[in-house]
Amino acid sequence: MSAFTAPGSSCTCNKRMTLISQTTFGMMLRVILPGLLAMLISCQQSQKQNQMEKQPNYQEGFIQGNGVKLQYLDWGGSGQPLVLIHGLGDSPYLFEDLASSLKTNFRVIAYSRRGHYKSEASDSDYSTSTLVADLRLLLDSLQIDKVSLLGWSMGGNEITEFAIRYPERTNKLIYFEAGYDLSDEAFKNILKTLPRSFLADSLDLQTFPAYRKWYHKFWFADVGWNSTLEANLKATTQVNPDSSVTTIPNDSIFKLVLESAMDYHRDYKMIKSPALAIYTKLFFVPPVKDSSVVSVYENIEKNIVDPWRLKNINQIKAELKNVTIKEVPLGSHTSFIFLSKDSLIETINSFLLD
Repeated sequence: MSAFTAPGSSCTCNKRMTLISQTTFGMMLRVILPGLLAMLISCQQSQKQNQMEKQPNYQEGFIQGNGVKLQYLDWGGSGQPLVLIHGLGDSPYLFEDLASSLKTNFRVIAYSRRGHYKSEASDSDYSTSTLVADLRLLLDSLQIDKVSLLGWSMGGNEITEFAIRYPERTNKLIYFEAGYDLSDEAFKNILKTLPRSFLADSLDLQTFPAYRKWYHKFWFADVGWNSTLEANLKATTQVNPDSSVTTIPNDSIFKLVLESAMDYHRDYKMIKSPALAIYTKLFFVPPVKDSSVVSVYENIEKNIVDPWRLKNINQIKAELKNVTIKEVPLGSHTSFIFLSKDSLIETINSFLLD
């Protein structure tokens, strides 16, 4: 025993050391644990972000001419060319899952129509005639002589008019929930009777997460959020310095495009190409499960949409010389591209390869 150690001090010292160690360990835990939790949350957010930002499966390109710049995505692939045309307010990124599967048999291309995403125009002409001229510019620039066209929603206007003007350059047509004449008064009634505007309000546009929440509920309430929806949302928004959101196209261009689409009356009798018309059972899905809201949507479907859809199907059957009508099992006017994906791919492959 050391001359400087009193009897029993070794035990006391050990107890003190143990107490100090326990105290130090507790302090370390209080310091380290919050950091570990922050790191864990950060990793989870990074993983989620990575899931939302998959490696691109396409090449991006641009075409200029006639006062317009068109942005397009080329998924490559072999076989006959297939050009996909998105609906109002969307972008070609919404076709990612579909295009990735279809490129096995076709060269798949989708583009942003003027006023959407990175496609710009020097004027405010959004007539069907002008949109068809843009489509022809794309095909000429990519040296595509003959093409099959898939138009979603109002994209049905372009493929109809293109087939009428350029029958020699049109292989087959796919009306992708697009077999509707938007000039019909019933379509105006649908827009008027919706319980909420199809344009986001100021509260929804305060931040990007707020807009994402509105967009998800209003257009894709029956689909889980995914990387394709995230990519499309980013391509259709601009985040401002104050964190608020401006949509692309903005409200004024959106309304101009919609008005032009509703001015075009389709004359299917002029089309010579074989066509496939794909329809959903529902046009809208209620954004919330509130019984009163659900009831309003059910009434819109039953009293306005269903008769309008039947009228359009009968018109197509009567006027298109060679048409196949297909009803997909799941999804709305927007969500069916996800919920009926396998059925869509099988149907499109069968139609185009026949």
